[in-house]
Amino acid sequence: MSIKIVKHGLFSTIQDLGRFGYQDQGFSTAGALDPLHFQLGQALIHNEGPAIECAMIGPTIEFLEPNTFVITGAHFKATLNDQPVANQSVIMADKGDVLALNQAVEGVRAYIHFGNPIDVPCVAGSYSTHTRSGIGGFHGRVLKANDIIQMSDHEGYHKYAGLGSDVSLLPEDTSRFHIIEGPQFDAFSDEAKATIVNNDFTVSDQADRMGYRLQGVNLAPKNSADIISEPVALGSIQVPNDGNPIVLLNDKQTVGGYTKIATVCKADLPFLAQKKPGDTINFEWISTEEATKRYNEKIQAFKQQLDQIDSAPLFTLSQLRTTSQRLQKLLRGE
Repeated sequence: MSIKIVKHGLFSTIQDLGRFGYQDQGFSTAGALDPLHFQLGQALIHNEGPAIECAMIGPTIEFLEPNTFVITGAHFKATLNDQPVANQSVIMADKGDVLALNQAVEGVRAYIHFGNPIDVPCVAGSYSTHTRSGIGGFHGRVLKANDIIQMSDHEGYHKYAGLGSDVSLLPEDTSRFHIIEGPQFDAFSDEAKATIVNNDFTVSDQADRMGYRLQGVNLAPKNSADIISEPVALGSIQVPNDGNPIVLLNDKQTVGGYTKIATVCKADLPFLAQKKPGDTINFEWISTEEATKRYNEKIQAFKQQLDQIDSAPLFTLSQLRTTSQRLQKLLRGE
């Protein structure tokens, strides 16, 4: 039981929620950059298997055996046998069917989950790919054309075909990100601390799974940005000597030697992962207590949304065809 990668897309990797408990040994967590949409996919497909994470340009996949799939996260011009398919709907695929994600039209990263889930080795408690160290996922690398990925058998996988959700996980303001004081907060002037929240920043072309380099006003510290290397947290805003901040993400190094003015709150990080080069973002200072409160409230609300999925109505075939027709018109610009 397997799938074949016909086209690999821009940066397609196998991910789960990450590899935890090994940073002291030099292993980055890796894992889905947008864990909310990743978990939404797991809930819809009804298994805890890993997914293919793709960015900007998605892969083309041939099903070598019958399976189901669901796409969550960014909206791509996805088609199955050249017919548009909707996000957040579990779709049945027959042997020989071809799923093409094509280009993203809204957001950056999407997740493809399968009813018969991806079967790859578990490395240090995770299936996640970390390409810089070459571990996890499919041979520790991005997917390539002609890769054959084995799938495990999940009894009853087909019975969820047609299950869908209209859950929206994006906040009202997707450009605002909340931050708390970083470890070297006092190394920056009062002017820099005000500058970071009073100005917009643009996501540069240097934005990947390791981190997002931002462009905008200079945030250089009062003295040198170089410090003795120390552990770095997910979401740390590292400021090297050129003054351009870098938000560290899942594939970050485990230690770093630059000053860190702030940390992006964990509740906001999934939405940063959906920003593309050229997008504008801004920051707002909040307290650690407020950040914790926001995160707990976000997780509680998300769990309630997931609990509703099992009681959501199954779409009929005619409804799915109607959705497909609407998507076709949208893609044609009608």
